[in-house]
Amino acid sequence: MKDGALPYAGTPDTEPTALRIGVLGPMEVRERGESRTPSAPMARRALAVLLIHANRLVTTSALIEELWEDEPPRLARKTVQTYVYQLRRALQSASGPTNRLETCPNGYRINLLVDELDLWEFERRVTQARRALGKGDALNVVATLRSALALWRGDPFAGLEAGPVLAARITQISEARISALELRIEAELQLGRHRSLLGELRQLTAAHPVHEEFTAQLMRAAYRADQRSMALDAFSRLRRNLVEDLGIDPSERLQKLQWDVLNETLELDQPAVRAEPVVLTAPAGAAQPEPAPLAPAVPAPAAALAAHPVATHRPPAQLPVDTADFTGRRAELARLEELAQPAAGARSAPRIVTVLGGAGAGKTALAVHAAHRLRELFPDGQLYARLHDDDDRPVRPACVLRALLRDLGHPVVDLPDDTEELGRIFRNWSAERRLLVLLDDATSADQVAPLLPGGPGSTVLVTSRVRLPGLPGAATVELGPMETDEAAELFASLAGRHRVGADSAVARQVVRLTGNLPLAVRAAGEKLAARPMWSVTDLAARLAEEDHRIAQLRTGSFDVLARLASACARLDQTAYEALTLLSAAGGEPFTIARAATLLGVDAWSAEMLVGQLLDHCVAEMWREGPDAVPLFRIPVLIRLSVPVHAPATAALHVLPGARERAVPAAAGTSA
Repeated sequence: MKDGALPYAGTPDTEPTALRIGVLGPMEVRERGESRTPSAPMARRALAVLLIHANRLVTTSALIEELWEDEPPRLARKTVQTYVYQLRRALQSASGPTNRLETCPNGYRINLLVDELDLWEFERRVTQARRALGKGDALNVVATLRSALALWRGDPFAGLEAGPVLAARITQISEARISALELRIEAELQLGRHRSLLGELRQLTAAHPVHEEFTAQLMRAAYRADQRSMALDAFSRLRRNLVEDLGIDPSERLQKLQWDVLNETLELDQPAVRAEPVVLTAPAGAAQPEPAPLAPAVPAPAAALAAHPVATHRPPAQLPVDTADFTGRRAELARLEELAQPAAGARSAPRIVTVLGGAGAGKTALAVHAAHRLRELFPDGQLYARLHDDDDRPVRPACVLRALLRDLGHPVVDLPDDTEELGRIFRNWSAERRLLVLLDDATSADQVAPLLPGGPGSTVLVTSRVRLPGLPGAATVELGPMETDEAAELFASLAGRHRVGADSAVARQVVRLTGNLPLAVRAAGEKLAARPMWSVTDLAARLAEEDHRIAQLRTGSFDVLARLASACARLDQTAYEALTLLSAAGGEPFTIARAATLLGVDAWSAEMLVGQLLDHCVAEMWREGPDAVPLFRIPVLIRLSVPVHAPATAALHVLPGARERAVPAAAGTSA
């Protein structure tokens, strides 16, 4: 195979497969062995952004921000269309999905099959290796991880200038490679290959001078190879590098390992299989030697964890940084703190409090703020986990548990893959402790349930955009729009109180135009702070135009449209189409009967759909109308974030007959 060619794109002995895309190194696109990699740097960057979100929508605004950040050209959207055209030409003859690069409402999506991206192949093989580890098959672990790591040709997306999202994803992918390398070395240590690993581990500790795991593995391998001085030198280098670069000492686990080496008390784990003899690679066509026979299997996860108990160290403190300018939400904060108090009396389960609210309502900010105020009541520590990844996909409970247990000191190599087994280990560890656990952005009760600590002394705060039925005993704090006075106070603190001055009435108008949504209020305040030539009245005039309001609420890290679009994207197709049609009917409140007319369904179906929108916090109760008939409405920013051209196609797909009803409603029919 030629250097730089994708390792799975075909060899002279096999017929090349159709489309293969490589990102584990310089980005490559090959069609039956022929290179189709775009040559234009910006087109390649656009392709990279689409690839890290493969089979998912990437909004045009996200592409623009990734390509140009805060300085997009005047015709940025037209330029993006040009790049997409170039990419479509490069991919047009590839077999697989009919529409390889798809134009969607408000963005684009690249459609790939499971075997077409080397990153997915790498992740698949790592998953296979972890399953083999759970079965005690260390030989298979090593072989599978070696094949996975062989897919790498260099740094991921090497040679590309990366925007903030791509840079974060590159870091994540690189960390996955490091984790796979750690796991492969750990399996080889279990196979007794201590001496053969010394050279590689010395190179790894030199390349990663503050990486504790590689140093720990080098110390163990050196000690078992009767090289105590090498083990102690490795620790000394790590400590020096940590102090000089980060101002911290090695973890207590590493300090204990050094102590054991000094005092010759490090237990020499018995290899899981007999150490394999060194065998030179046989010439092509020659018979390969039989592998050494297996000895007793690797201990089961529970036994392995018993052999490597969690090191005792200071309690975990994982809470995100508190919001320095936290403003308002006084009633909700008081209620949350009251519900989250540690249990007193006869309880057998932890307290659970859900903070429910729509996208941008400030759920995470409130929960983090409350958690910092309560932390002294939980002396055994505070744990934190995000339950959606950077691509807005729900994170599997097993992944969350593995990360938590790793942070708590459990050796990663000893952790099982099974969710129930991981949950049992976590509940056992936490049963006698008083912990505050913050689970951010949950998607369902099934995702949360395995993450609950054992015992009654802990409290779990869960933030979510959707109601979570099925969590026994859970209390709920609901976040709607802020009070106007509180929202105006937040706006003034961000824009500068001197900028608001005597225009307090106009400032109140500004926050009402944002729907009193905290994220939008922050975006408006940041926008005014960044526009010294504007007055508060100028900003209010710009926000008053509905067609441009969402665009005005985008500055720096605040992108209201992107956040609200992600909330809508989490709806199932039928609910999304219902939201689209109700939004197209204008901003007037509606009854269930009116919703049934707009959606072209019966009253029962309309009630179910409106209820689903309420559960996902993309619709809200307005008030009771005449004769106590409930009125509902779509929040103004949600309504403005739904693509205006979507209702017709949506109506035809699931709600036949609704198109004709939506058109006159959008033209001004009263609710």
